[in-house]
Amino acid sequence: MSGFVADRSFAVPAGAIVRTGYVAVDKVRLKCRARMAIGDVEAAHRRLLQLGSACSFPPPNGRWDGETFEIADGRHEYVAALMLGRSHILVAWMEERR
Repeated sequence: MSGFVADRSFAVPAGAIVRTGYVAVDKVRLKCRARMAIGDVEAAHRRLLQLGSACSFPPPNGRWDGETFEIADGRHEYVAALMLGRSHILVAWMEERR
C-alpha cells in the first residue's frame, strides 16, 4: 500500500537489535487497555483486508513476558486480526546485543 504511514515507533538504543516474528494470537495480550476508537479499528480492519494474507510493516511492537507477547503499540491491528480470524500476527520487539 503506497502512501500508508503507521503511527508506530519506539526508540532503539545503539547496540540493540530489533527482531520480528509471527506470534499466535492466543499468546498475545494488550499492554494498553484504554478504550479504542471504532474508526481506528475499522481502518486497521480495512487495511488488513486489502493486504490479504500479507502483514503490514512496521508491525505492532512490544515485549515478551515469558511465552506471552505484550503489545505496546499496534493494538488496533491486533483486534482487526482477531476480527478476521487470523491465527498469527507479525510483531516486533527489541533485544539488547549480547
